Amino acid sequence: MTDEMQMEYRALVDSSMLNSRRDIQISGLLRIIETTLEEHLLDIGMDNPKLVREENVSWLFLSLTSEVHSPIVPGEVLTGRTWFSGRRGPLFRRELEYRHADGSQAVSFSCFSGLIDLNARKLIRDRAYLERYSLPAGEPLIQAESRMAPQIEEYREIHRRQVYPSWLDGLGHVNNSRYGDMIYDTLCAAGAGEGLLRRLELYFTGELREGEDVALLLRKEPGSASILGVHGQSGEAAFCSRIFLG
Repeated sequence: MTDEMQMEYRALVDSSMLNSRRDIQISGLLRIIETTLEEHLLDIGMDNPKLVREENVSWLFLSLTSEVHSPIVPGEVLTGRTWFSGRRGPLFRRELEYRHADGSQAVSFSCFSGLIDLNARKLIRDRAYLERYSLPAGEPLIQAESRMAPQIEEYREIHRRQVYPSWLDGLGHVNNSRYGDMIYDTLCAAGAGEGLLRRLELYFTGELREGEDVALLLRKEPGSASILGVHGQSGEAAFCSRIFLG
């Protein structure tokens, strides 16, 4: 039986993960979690290259929540751990925790993922199949949900972006760090990007494709701001997020 709690991972924080004020960027957080998860899945034999090669199946991020507990500075090396924390239907929940060199908490993540059939481009829901990828469950780290249901009429459009070929990864998906860039740029364009990132909630609702326009919409709330990415042609949500700055 795989004992995930005994595994540790190092995450180097370089300057490209920070903004011009030297604060951690949303895309920087996403790069940290992506690197750890890829290495961890390889260690436990559930990595995407293997799944794609043997079964034409891949892991797919559906949502993630992050809480930054203390400032993260360039050049430091965070120590991370990750563990499975349960499954709800086709959704797998996983926790990630990173600490500074002195052992204090730096940042925590809870994320929901699913296994996607790359031929059908649909989530796998077969219970027996999904059980093959369930591990002993640990405790959740933070409060997190698997979905957010925004009311588009409550948002106002800030600007638009186009999905470029360089945004796509080896599975044809827009790389997760690009969503962080879109969110941060929208906050800045609306004059709402000041302050330290305290909490990030990010939910994926539709696949973005090369060449399409994405409308970026904003809703300001007390203590937070929500960013909604909408398919330019269909008007349907592609992703939504809630950002807490302090």
